[in-house]
Amino acid sequence: MKKSISIFLSIIAVALTVSCSSDDDAIQQSSLAEITSFSLDFKGLNEEDVDYDLGTNINVHVPFGTDLTAVVPTVTTSENATVSPASGAPVTFEDGAPKVFTVTAEDGTKKEYTVTVNVRGEVGSGSKLKTYTIADLYGENSSSTYSYNEANFVEEIMREVDDWGVVTTSVTTFEYNDKNQIIAKRVEATKEETLYTYGDDKIVKAVYSEDGTVVYTYNYTYNEAGEILSEKRTNHADEDAIDEIKFVIENGNVTEENRYGEVYVATYDDKNNPFIGLYPAAYAAINAGIQAVNVNNPISGTMADDVISYEYNEDGYPVSSSYTYFDNLATVNKTFTYFTE
Repeated sequence: MKKSISIFLSIIAVALTVSCSSDDDAIQQSSLAEITSFSLDFKGLNEEDVDYDLGTNINVHVPFGTDLTAVVPTVTTSENATVSPASGAPVTFEDGAPKVFTVTAEDGTKKEYTVTVNVRGEVGSGSKLKTYTIADLYGENSSSTYSYNEANFVEEIMREVDDWGVVTTSVTTFEYNDKNQIIAKRVEATKEETLYTYGDDKIVKAVYSEDGTVVYTYNYTYNEAGEILSEKRTNHADEDAIDEIKFVIENGNVTEENRYGEVYVATYDDKNNPFIGLYPAAYAAINAGIQAVNVNNPISGTMADDVISYEYNEDGYPVSSSYTYFDNLATVNKTFTYFTE
């Protein structure tokens, strides 16, 4: 009898021990599922380029043009908790699209955090060209005046053209999206409109209309550096005939321009071009040309008999230029003025 009682008591003791052990394990397992620190490593950015708004909804702000592929998160969680996607595992984001990070506590409790990467709009920092005049007895005689939006990109260009005493004025306006990219260009007086389509932060297509009727469609191709290679124009008023402009660009300058079969070439100075800062990068790219957007200024080539002479301001931008063509029969004088801070 004593032996039976002893065995019975032993069984109770073991049961109590197992029960207490299970209770202790349950108590020791944490239910905390918190992100205690969070950061993202973007290719080409420093820490100071990235702004964080931390909470259950984590908002991250990065400069325009940031690569959102293969971004590496560094995530610290509550003790013994895990997070998915894992800390250190590359993640691809889309601008403005939330991605869920799930934290799982030691006891299986889960908490979700949404992480949204927002790309800031592009901001201009160029020449702030104020006026640009061309005086050419046998060619264009015009004066253009520029005004800018809050992002320091051109919002309006007023242009006066003097055609042998007949002066006409036109105003070109630019419409921007929330990333400060040009999505439309309009000339109200002549009912002209050009609409732009983007892909991978580049303009891939433009549609030009007059009075609501589509006249031209433009398609653009680029090299790996994002510089324009060609512009193909489809003329819908001429049985959809296609012509093409091809570009050779070196160090940001158009050294060769094959414009509808006519080839133009140029060499450049090492000063600042007044036009490149007027526009966002994507729009500047499709406006590349020997007499348009470049990094520097053309000093010789097809457009002139000899050299193109310049006077520059203290910031290295031209304030005037002069050259001749048609074997010195025609002289072109250009002047530039700028807004000052």
